Amino acid sequence: MTSSTVTFLGPVGTYTHQAAYNRFGPNAIYNECSSISDIFASLASHQIGVVPQENTTFGSVIETYDCLRQRESYFVRGEITLAIQHCLLVKKGTKISDIDCIMSHEQALGQCTTFIGQYLPGVSIKKTSSTAAAARAVLSGPSNTAAAICSKICATIFEGTEILHEGIQNQKDNFTRFYIVAQDSSISIPQSLELSKQSALLRLWPLSPVTDLINTLHVLNLQVRRIDRRPALDATPFHDIYFVEVYSKDPLPSQKDIIEESIERARNLGALIDLVGMW
Repeated sequence: MTSSTVTFLGPVGTYTHQAAYNRFGPNAIYNECSSISDIFASLASHQIGVVPQENTTFGSVIETYDCLRQRESYFVRGEITLAIQHCLLVKKGTKISDIDCIMSHEQALGQCTTFIGQYLPGVSIKKTSSTAAAARAVLSGPSNTAAAICSKICATIFEGTEILHEGIQNQKDNFTRFYIVAQDSSISIPQSLELSKQSALLRLWPLSPVTDLINTLHVLNLQVRRIDRRPALDATPFHDIYFVEVYSKDPLPSQKDIIEESIERARNLGALIDLVGMW
């Protein structure tokens, strides 16, 4: 059996890497990318990408939706949910009183504001491309006054560092959901046994944001899981694209057919709608 090739938001040690590993296991071939947009750009035939989609504390990941609003052929093929446990990482020997700078991905920084305000008020904040990049920067930095917010595994990956505090996120029930993305709908992935319903991600281009969107959802007659909005990439001011995640509550295996029939019914009535995910 051919091993899956999976790209993730690197470097090694990010939560995206952990989510990908949890889903595809040790036999997959893992390639790291420096940004979410690079993951989408690198997708090739038979290649899979894992990108963060939403966090229960900080909300939707805008860069992921900005990539999905492009007209290029990207397709969501699955989802992964990961419990997030943020830690404060420093060079060995560093005390919390020594810290004058905290580095991490903006999502992680936003998820740990209570801890920072209570224990490290007034320190400088530096955004990095990933949590693991922050850990690497702490290790390679010239001083012992910087700290990173990252996963606990980073202390194992980056020798010479240690964890000062664990579980520093604002909410202890902190989870991040990831999309599994591919170049198109023909790419097959190993099936996840825990999913019991057929989901789809729709990209809607309503001319009238309220009326057209409501009418389209009514015609689709599917269960709506979430709705996200991003500015459309055209010359019309305040024209938005809507991403609607839907699912069928009907028994398997008829769910996929029901979703496809609903989309076709909406298109026949004039809805501007693209199918950009099915899993």
